[in-house]
Amino acid sequence: MTERGPIFVSIPVAPPFNARLLFERYEQVGNRARLVRLEPERLRFVRAIRVGGGRAVPVAVRFGGDVEAPTAEAELPAGTAPEDVAAAVRATAHMIGANVDLAAFYRDFAGDARFEPLFAALRGSKLLLDPDPFECLVKTIITQQLNLSFAGTLIARLAVLAGEELEHEGAPLIAFPDAEAVARLSYEALRPLSFSQRKAEYVIDAARAIVDGRIDFARIERMSDEEAVAELTKQRGIGRWTVECLLIFAYGRPDLLPAADIGLRNAVRNVYGLDAQPSAADVDALGAAWTPWRTYATYYLWESLRLGK
Repeated sequence: MTERGPIFVSIPVAPPFNARLLFERYEQVGNRARLVRLEPERLRFVRAIRVGGGRAVPVAVRFGGDVEAPTAEAELPAGTAPEDVAAAVRATAHMIGANVDLAAFYRDFAGDARFEPLFAALRGSKLLLDPDPFECLVKTIITQQLNLSFAGTLIARLAVLAGEELEHEGAPLIAFPDAEAVARLSYEALRPLSFSQRKAEYVIDAARAIVDGRIDFARIERMSDEEAVAELTKQRGIGRWTVECLLIFAYGRPDLLPAADIGLRNAVRNVYGLDAQPSAADVDALGAAWTPWRTYATYYLWESLRLGK
């Protein structure tokens, strides 16, 4: 009897979409600890996605077409249950912003001399989201008050310590740990990995709050932005910036403005030609004109720092 081959599923992607810019973003924030295997020459990446019951499934995503007519295809192992295929494909589409209509975003900002150079340089660049809220929350807690490089190192060490190792095409692939795995850790287990005592407590306590139901991601998803901020900031170690990043990078909400973010304030200073760094209140005032696209305006401003614009 011949073994069945891999399962391929096409993912419709709203244009414009530039897969090469997604790979650049992954290089910056996601290519850590074998969590993601990047194959930019093939426009393909591989990562593990958790599906029903917390099972981790390796998913290879390959892009084709061009910016104005993009294609995407997910490849899953032979024998993956249909419900797991469906869940993994939904998570993948969410991650790459398949349904986000950047054309509408660009139209709404047409004629804005500050943003149009960014649109020319970044046409088709979409947010790279995390496949589940727990992963996003932990990464964001770790990143608080740290530079991206060191935060990435800590994320990698946590993944190796508590994550699940899979094999894909003969190479290892780490699945980011689920809440139960992190909740079982002691604070002392993270200290040798260069976690501060407080950072270790914040990460593990958040995982325990999820396991015991004090943090309910399905409930958070139904809340307004401000309701979510009020609810989640009850948890020690989670502030407003953390919640805003969770709503952006886990849920993909399109109209968030993390006005206190230092990177955003630096970008606004550069792009708007200001003499000094604006305050959070200044960014809030400027950003009122970006509704209903404040998340994407923020993202393009963040990316302007990477481009040196």
